[in-house]
Parts: sequence; C-alpha cells; structure tokens
Amino acid sequence: MLLLGSSAALGAAAAAHAEQFKDKGGRSVFVPLSIEDAKQADGSIVRRASSTGVSMTDLRFPFDAMLSRCTGTTIIAADGKSGRTRSMCEALSSKGDRAAYWVVGDFTGGRYEWIEGTGTGAYAGLKGGGTYKIKTVMPDGSVVLDWSGSWQTD
Repeated sequence: MLLLGSSAALGAAAAAHAEQFKDKGGRSVFVPLSIEDAKQADGSIVRRASSTGVSMTDLRFPFDAMLSRCTGTTIIAADGKSGRTRSMCEALSSKGDRAAYWVVGDFTGGRYEWIEGTGTGAYAGLKGGGTYKIKTVMPDGSVVLDWSGSWQTD
C-alpha cells in the first residue's frame, strides 16, 4: 500500500486563448520519494508520503508530458486491504508552467480537481477535474494509473 494520491496529472490549455477539453485522459506513473508510517492503537496505519510522477497523453503541450509532485496522507485499515488518501500536488509542464490540484481516493481510484487560481503560463485560469483508476501497484510502492477528466482555461 502506498500514497495513492499521486493522481492524475492532467493538463491545461494554451496560454494564448481559452480552451476546453472534455473526457480526455492519459496514464501516469508515480514513484514514492519518502514514506513515514505511524501505527495506531486500532491496528490501522497513518502513512505520510511524498511522490513524484510523470503523466503522458496524446494531447499537445502542455498536456503531452507533465511532472507532478505530491504530498499526502493515507489511512490504511487494520486489515491492510482498504484505506483512503488525501493529497496536494503541484504539476509542472515541460516548459516550467505550474498548477496545483488535490486528490482524494482509496486503493482502487478516486478523483482530483485543479485548484483554481494556482496556474501559471499555459495553466493560467485552469479549472476542472476528473477521476483516476489504479492499474498496478508495484512491490516498491510505485503506482501506474489511468485518468480522465474535463477542464478549461479562461
């Protein structure tokens, strides 16, 4: 189990004019950078983790390749089979544009939403969100996920 909030890194539109995308998506791979576990009296675990990930799509810049850095907390049930996660992430385009999004989910998937007003450059005016599904959890805690969503810029 790991910080599953390494969600969907999704793009924004070109800075020159407003754009809108509906039901577009891609695949992301996230790798844990640090993990701190605190076992609770009831047997559950509170996991604080940071991760970095790369998202790839067949869309044009700034959607084509994006780096995400996420920090969050996962509550893992005593049985180790279920839990929930909350994360904050910063997205970075291949040209240095930035935006932030939050992620909520469980061990199968969840949802994300862009935090309005955090975008710079190609991500300015970004709003929207979507969902993600966990495809694979690797033995080292890395995650492969598929995401889709709708978003727009002003």
